[in-house]
Amino acid sequence: LTLTMPLLLSKSIDDSSTYAVWSIKETYEELQRQLNKKAPEGLDSKKSEWLVTRIMAQLLCKSHRIPYNGIENDKYGKPFLIKSKAHISITHSWPMAAVMIHTDHSCGIDLELPRQKLKIVRSRFLNPGEEEKDLTKLCKIWAAKEVLYKIHGRKQLSLRDDIKTQFLSDNLLEVCNTKENGRKTVKVLAEELNEYILAY
Repeated sequence: LTLTMPLLLSKSIDDSSTYAVWSIKETYEELQRQLNKKAPEGLDSKKSEWLVTRIMAQLLCKSHRIPYNGIENDKYGKPFLIKSKAHISITHSWPMAAVMIHTDHSCGIDLELPRQKLKIVRSRFLNPGEEEKDLTKLCKIWAAKEVLYKIHGRKQLSLRDDIKTQFLSDNLLEVCNTKENGRKTVKVLAEELNEYILAY
């Protein structure tokens, strides 16, 4: 794959993980020529996002010298690289899309646009210890919880009841899955990028 269209951002986190972000300005036909593949039927308005995330996944695999054989979803809806032990995470919020790859561990990435609606629905994802009125911080909490949710593969986790967050700094959150015996804490970076929040 030779990239003929511009990535917005590609960043190596460490030796084992990298992410890429794309701001989609191309037509579906242009993206299709780039990938030399059609999006599956039934995606409708999500076809361009599907193509872009596959283009980025190929580029990230190439950067880590991992063979790319395509992407499928497991029974929980979590994407995985076919015939590979490396891990992948995908997110899109039109016109932005992002992909993260980690050669050793399950990973999560999320893109969110701070919308006033988050203030209206905050009781659905904030627990009592997370009361927050600032929209940007609210969006960072939402995105950070989505990252942990994706790491676990959407296995019946409640964003409000099972995932707790704490700000360690403006852009760094400690996120904990408190469900049953599956206690797991990760640190999530939530940064501002072109009016969006990018968390990983």
